[in-house]
Amino acid sequence: MLSPLRMGVRTALNAVAVVVRVLAVALCVLVVVDSFDVGTLHTALLGVNGLATGAIPQPIQGVLVFRTPMGGAFRGDFALVAVALFVIDWLLARAAYRI
Repeated sequence: MLSPLRMGVRTALNAVAVVVRVLAVALCVLVVVDSFDVGTLHTALLGVNGLATGAIPQPIQGVLVFRTPMGGAFRGDFALVAVALFVIDWLLARAAYRI
């Protein structure tokens, strides 16, 4: 049986892991949507891209950004941050399990 303190720490780690996972999935979706020319939704995506770019560390902003054959752009900076967030999620979930 776990002590209440351990249960609280486990719950907090799991909650943070879920938040990080949701952010990583959102960035993955943004990478996929940005890869296509979405026409009328392009103006709405500009605001979302600006918000996401503001959350990305300055040294990797604009890194690995390539034009795609579908008319959009592959945002490598978003993809790198998404991978890092998935790794952080995995580490948090593993730490919560080990407690």
